[in-house]
Amino acid sequence: MNSVFNSLLASKVWLKILLPVLLLLLGGYFFGAKILLTLVAFFAASVANATAIGGGFLFMPLFIFAYSLAPSIALKLSIATQAFGMSSGALTWGRDYIDKNAFILASIASISGVWFSTYHFAVPSDYIKPLFAIISLGVFIALVIEMRIKVTDQQQKAHFSFNAIANFFVLVAFAGGLVTGWTAIGVGEVVALYLLFFYQLRLDKAIGTGVAVLAVSSIAGFIFHADLGGIPWELLMFTVPGVILGGRYGVIAAKYLESTLGQSSSDQLFKKSPLKFIFAMVILVDCMVILLLECLF
Repeated sequence: MNSVFNSLLASKVWLKILLPVLLLLLGGYFFGAKILLTLVAFFAASVANATAIGGGFLFMPLFIFAYSLAPSIALKLSIATQAFGMSSGALTWGRDYIDKNAFILASIASISGVWFSTYHFAVPSDYIKPLFAIISLGVFIALVIEMRIKVTDQQQKAHFSFNAIANFFVLVAFAGGLVTGWTAIGVGEVVALYLLFFYQLRLDKAIGTGVAVLAVSSIAGFIFHADLGGIPWELLMFTVPGVILGGRYGVIAAKYLESTLGQSSSDQLFKKSPLKFIFAMVILVDCMVILLLECLF
């Protein structure tokens, strides 16, 4: 880990990562507390686009507890914010890290799930927080499993194919879309894990594909909620700049860590990432806090 840190300092990558953070802090000094929302959005999008997990893991608790938004309004703002951040990340990952066939199939299924959960099977506002906590716990477990997976030489050439298990992949992506429509999280990690377990894709390519699917699903959700109304645009204008920058620089950091770790040990690629471990801990804390507050109040 020390060699990775030293290599990062020796390069100019750290400048690309820290510069937008410093600019946002400077903006906070001149424009007040709301600009800090932009900084949080930057951090959330950075980690989300390096792991294929939506920034909703941080946005939902932030909007509900810090900004006192109703869960249904927090959901709308989270999905709208995520549409910009995950799109920025997907474009930065680039086509070399996205499996085209898996992306197309999963996107169609996921968007269908988001549409159904938004218009025809919406979760009542009172159930959004406990559902979010339960899904958070499930994704935390999935992340722990993912971090322990070894990347073999065969996975460097594996790719998605339309075979028997692709049928179940459609169902899984549809279910992920449903969950994303209810909680602003879910489909990115579901797609990444499925491609990892059943198709044995490289972890970076599975994550890139998951990010891309979550991006188009979030864009669809943003359009659906814009049609329904209720998005707090006065807050969205502060989150969007942060997630656009965060989506880009999070992927830059992830790619750099991937190539650096890969030089020393190919089977350590990504799964030992401190970024992923820290985010898993944040998810677990989110889950515990929300469940505790639900029990107490």
